[in-house]
Amino acid sequence: MVRAVLFDVGSTLIRPFPSVAETMARVAVERGHAFSVDDFAAHMPAMETYYEAEYRRDGDFWCSQEGSTAIWLDQYRLVCRRMGLSRDAEGMARAVHEAYRRPEQWGIYPDVFACLDGLKERGFALGVVSNWDAGLEDLLRGLRLLPYFDAVAASAALGCRKPDPVIFETACTALGVPPSAAVHVGDRPDADGDGASAAGIRPVIVDRAGAEEGCGYDRVRGLAELLELL
Repeated sequence: MVRAVLFDVGSTLIRPFPSVAETMARVAVERGHAFSVDDFAAHMPAMETYYEAEYRRDGDFWCSQEGSTAIWLDQYRLVCRRMGLSRDAEGMARAVHEAYRRPEQWGIYPDVFACLDGLKERGFALGVVSNWDAGLEDLLRGLRLLPYFDAVAASAALGCRKPDPVIFETACTALGVPPSAAVHVGDRPDADGDGASAAGIRPVIVDRAGAEEGCGYDRVRGLAELLELL
């Protein structure tokens, strides 16, 4: 019997809003550079490719505050260099990173509050398990999401990351439930699906883009479907 539901954060509950391309364009103009959103958007696939390669090579940057900061700065520097902004890459990267430390730079998916309210009404304990920096609780507080959660496990604060089952087990212990009584909802079959499964937790992949049909785990296209699934 399911007693607790754990959630990933990025691409599950929230997304960058404005987008990274929009934020980089704004910061560029503020720093005296004449580039448009489209100029930056053209380099977003390269940024995503860089992140995926680094994550698959060694994702342990998520295990410390320093590492989790460095991976974002590296991505922003990469985009700046590709756009000919090498001389201001450091300043640009740090300004963009600072912007995303603020809750107003993040958008909550439209289905989140209804889902969390519905789960709370049905008596589920709720927690967060996320590869994120140590400022996650403050960010969730600023987004008015923190009161929904009885436990928050952020990788940089704990020194371990998904898919390590320890981070999932830590959240279950904090909620007072065995892993067998928990479900974990996230967007990545490798980090969220494999990690939760290794911990004895039932994974559910939220696949908003419809790109994970063959992932091998329960899959929902949005959080409204999660209420039906449980």
